[in-house]
Amino acid sequence: MGSPSGGDTELQARIRQQEVITDLGQQALEDDDLDRLMHDASVAVADTLGNDYCKALELLPSGDELFLRQGVGWQDGLVGDATVPTDVDSQAGYTLISEEPIVVDDLRTEDRFSGPDLLVEHDVVSGISVIIGTVDEPWGILGTHTTERREFTEYDVKFVQSVSNLLAAAIERHEYQNKLETTVAKLQESNTRLESFASMLAHELRNPVTIGQIYSHQLPTEVAPEAVEYVTEAFDRIEDMVDVMLVLTKGRDAVGERNPLSLADVVQAAWDEGATPEATLDLELDGVIRADETYLRHLFRNLFENAVQHGGGDVTVEVGKLDNGFYVADDGTGIPAAHRDVVFDTGFTTAGDEGGTGLGLAFVRELAAVYEWTTTVTESTAGGARFEFRDVDFRASD
Repeated sequence: MGSPSGGDTELQARIRQQEVITDLGQQALEDDDLDRLMHDASVAVADTLGNDYCKALELLPSGDELFLRQGVGWQDGLVGDATVPTDVDSQAGYTLISEEPIVVDDLRTEDRFSGPDLLVEHDVVSGISVIIGTVDEPWGILGTHTTERREFTEYDVKFVQSVSNLLAAAIERHEYQNKLETTVAKLQESNTRLESFASMLAHELRNPVTIGQIYSHQLPTEVAPEAVEYVTEAFDRIEDMVDVMLVLTKGRDAVGERNPLSLADVVQAAWDEGATPEATLDLELDGVIRADETYLRHLFRNLFENAVQHGGGDVTVEVGKLDNGFYVADDGTGIPAAHRDVVFDTGFTTAGDEGGTGLGLAFVRELAAVYEWTTTVTESTAGGARFEFRDVDFRASD
């Protein structure tokens, strides 16, 4: 067989360039080591084009210099140490202000800029340099050079530009990951401080609340029964809010030991604590689950108080069983469809003028999440609100 024609050689070169881009792209997806990618890209570009040098220059924050971050072919000790000026007298500096890749056929006769010391000292004659990033937001320069005069093809230039684009995408992803990790670390630190503060605040509040509850029960109800009732309820309410706060800030860590509980008993206890005398409870729920009684009672009490807030003092509340859970429904005004996605968000309330804090339903969702229940809200058959809890692990009643 005869030797390959010029056309065949060019086609083989283009195929090789595409293979290199594919390989580097795969490496960029699988390897988070940015310097290794830049080094391997430099080696691949130089080898593929048959050049002596390749370099990845990083624009320093001052904007006055480019740092030789990675490269191949340069004298020992320069990679990771040398810098190149960004003035327009250098090829790299000229490239930074150019919309297109810069191709140099012969640096000795180049009239657009002079050769910087780095290129001159390495006897560079021809080369290609492109921006890594964009003209408006450059990360740096990718350049490849040879000591012999040569004319690069259009496909050679596109190849270097493609590698540059690949590096720019990898750098952007790397920077995004670093920012994300920093943000996550800050959030974790903030959450830790919040949990610590919540625990401290709960501890500091429980002592005076307990004392207040003890003494409120010793107040002479015959003198001012209504005032005594308000004081007692206020202390009980503070205690409830402490429990709610701990669940919202600490989640699973705030919930105590799980014990077998009769749902009907817990529902009735919560109703007796929080419902108005005119309200009606239709309880058709049996079964036993393992949970913390205090927090489970809070869950139902918050749902009952929500029903009273939106349905009035004479609201009727139905608590019944589903195939894999239970529901709490009322005949109040209901929750508009537009609010159902946000009704569980902390701070969301449509009853702010009536004392709503936006914490009750947030607590309900958080506690359900602790027990790995699925929570949804929809419309009851009476037109009110219906809260459904599924994936509840029932035990057989004794």
